[in-house]
Amino acid sequence: MFINRIIMLILIIASAIFASHYGGNVSYALFYMSLSIPVVSILYTFYVYIRFRIYQEIGQRLVVKGDFIPYSFTLANEDYITFRSIKVNFFHDKSSIANIDDISEYCLLPGQLEKMETHLRCRYRGEYFVGASTVDIIDYFYLCKITYPISSKLKVTVLPRIVNIPRLSIAPELKDVKNTSFLRNVSLDAMDLETRKYIAGDSKKQIHWKVSARHNQLFVRKFISNPKAETAIFMDLRMVREDSITAIIIEDQILEGTLAIANYCKDNNTRVKVYYEQGGIKNIFIGGKMDFDFFYQLTTQMHFHSTIPVESIIQESLNFTENTGFYIVITHEITVELYITILGLSENGNDLSLLLIRDTVGEDEMEMMKSLKLSGVLIKQVTREDEIGEVLKA
Repeated sequence: MFINRIIMLILIIASAIFASHYGGNVSYALFYMSLSIPVVSILYTFYVYIRFRIYQEIGQRLVVKGDFIPYSFTLANEDYITFRSIKVNFFHDKSSIANIDDISEYCLLPGQLEKMETHLRCRYRGEYFVGASTVDIIDYFYLCKITYPISSKLKVTVLPRIVNIPRLSIAPELKDVKNTSFLRNVSLDAMDLETRKYIAGDSKKQIHWKVSARHNQLFVRKFISNPKAETAIFMDLRMVREDSITAIIIEDQILEGTLAIANYCKDNNTRVKVYYEQGGIKNIFIGGKMDFDFFYQLTTQMHFHSTIPVESIIQESLNFTENTGFYIVITHEITVELYITILGLSENGNDLSLLLIRDTVGEDEMEMMKSLKLSGVLIKQVTREDEIGEVLKA
């Protein structure tokens, strides 16, 4: 296009020189024709800009990150002249469209439609525009281009993924989440040494046959229900100080890591509490599917603008975690204050795991991580290239 403009400029200058030196109808006709070409190009492009139509549809507006959803767009020439060059531009920063390489410039004859049906995939959580963003309209001589802004853009709400994992590798050693006593979902966890007389409706499995034979009357064992220990998850929702895409990736991994762990605990009948700050310190108890679904809906509205550091949330939660089996801290930054807090909990006999969502770690952070590992804290680092589910089960 730049070369065409240079040629057109040279043609106008040359015809002007020719007309000024030789005069005559032919020379002036050439001069005025060369001047009219850019004017006609601008008018044509503006006309196509007004008359051009694009229609796009998406299968649904509420989607889950990573899922493929139907997407189609239609280019339409509903006029009586040919539209020479039409090119569609798409949003690529947070979403991708299958077969996008096949899309090029279109030449639409009068009444012609060009329709493409494909699939669209959202790569990140959040609310943003997808599909076609603008359309470039170019004239016959490739002198003028107008970018047509699509007013009816497609806006979608993208939910975080729920990653299913077969095992949780960040659980403390020797305390497998499926086999430890504090994680069993039974109502009769422990038996005392007392018995009582049999009452109609008591389970026959509770009958103490030796005592019954001694007294020649049915006696049953007394059971007491022990409170089960909980898994406590601490989410760091402070602002991620990285570029916009890296920040979104880290935020997604923090939320998806929390959801994956909570979902695993739910499937294995483990009670879990999630602590985070969102307009104050919150704690969400997850004991079953309804609790998990409620928490999942909350994650769609969470923002990473917390003003309370995760170590303060841990300290505050100690008043409510008497039966905690182990702690899981999910953060994107290790500070000295967090290091001291985790180290203190570990030295008091608590089991802890740390999930660090970060690409690179500085020397000071590396030293703190080594110290925590020596004290028995299990640490796993997740980079932007890692799949959170693979890290959690590996």
